Amino acid sequence: MDYETALLIIPPQNVQTFAYPLRELYDREWFNRVPAHITLLYPFVPPDQIDAAVARLTPICSVFPSFDLILDRYGRFEDALFLEPSNSEMLRELHQRLTTAFPDYPIYQGEHGQELQPHVTLARFDDPKEAEAIEIPPTPCFCFVVKKLHLYLGSQDNQTPYIPRAVIPLGKQM
Repeated sequence: MDYETALLIIPPQNVQTFAYPLRELYDREWFNRVPAHITLLYPFVPPDQIDAAVARLTPICSVFPSFDLILDRYGRFEDALFLEPSNSEMLRELHQRLTTAFPDYPIYQGEHGQELQPHVTLARFDDPKEAEAIEIPPTPCFCFVVKKLHLYLGSQDNQTPYIPRAVIPLGKQM
């Protein structure tokens, strides 16, 4: 079995609760495998390099302050519906620092470009017309503080859930 890692932001419970019914219906492949999240780096380091990656991430994250993030609008890719932030500047700056520190791990292997388009996927579909049939709730507004990053380990097969392997706090911890 091939294992892989991902560096994620896991939004708080109210975002998870909002995303749950949509993901359960329209994101079945990932619904039971990983919580609703914002991807920072995926695929990330090989599993045998997790400890070394955490050792490199810790000083980077310790000087990067926690920050507010507001998820308050829907967005679409050709194959997905998602929530996206209206204030992504700090998130993009964090992503830039991470990609500078880990240049061998561009987001989605560079398949969609080098720039981060931060989002929480709610639904995936094969045909873009399927998106038109999805009943989406009124646009929410979630504001939360990003205080930590999560390093998850999982398998590429569709059966095995991803598990958290490390939590890396942002900013100086008291």
